[in-house]
Amino acid sequence: MSQETIRLRVAGLGHHFELDADPASTLGDLKEEIAERIDLPAGYQRLVAKRKRLDDDACVLGPTIMDGNSIVSMGIGLEDRTKILLLHTPQYQHDQEGISKLNDLNAEIDKVDRGRRSREMENKLVQELIIQICCKIDGVETHGSEALRKMRKATIKKAEEVARKSEEDKRGMDP
Repeated sequence: MSQETIRLRVAGLGHHFELDADPASTLGDLKEEIAERIDLPAGYQRLVAKRKRLDDDACVLGPTIMDGNSIVSMGIGLEDRTKILLLHTPQYQHDQEGISKLNDLNAEIDKVDRGRRSREMENKLVQELIIQICCKIDGVETHGSEALRKMRKATIKKAEEVARKSEEDKRGMDP
């Protein structure tokens, strides 16, 4: 590992893993990387390090970045091997039903995609199933939750991507 990265140890909610991060990357970037690893959207993550809740997604992970006498970016001051506690935000409990539905719909999209890739499903069937799934996604209520809205949008994009790939397969563009 180079000196340009810091290794962070993330634990909580049944997960335990390490990841390397650039000290100049933001807390928001870290949450996105955690989201990719554990399938918990960044908006539902509460991170704690050094007994402090990490709330400002714009802060850089390393030390504060200065330009002369002015602050360019506030830093959290995380060091190599810092342990980060991963918790749910209070909003998670409120949105749990929608999250569960969207996770189930993501699994349905994955199943259709596997059928598409294995050539067990023809394009027409893939397109019909994706339309049905998109209708179900549209039925997931967000109740004003921005995090749930983002999760729903990402699920729609995933479904659209499977439909697009199926069309490409039909045209012979995708091997």
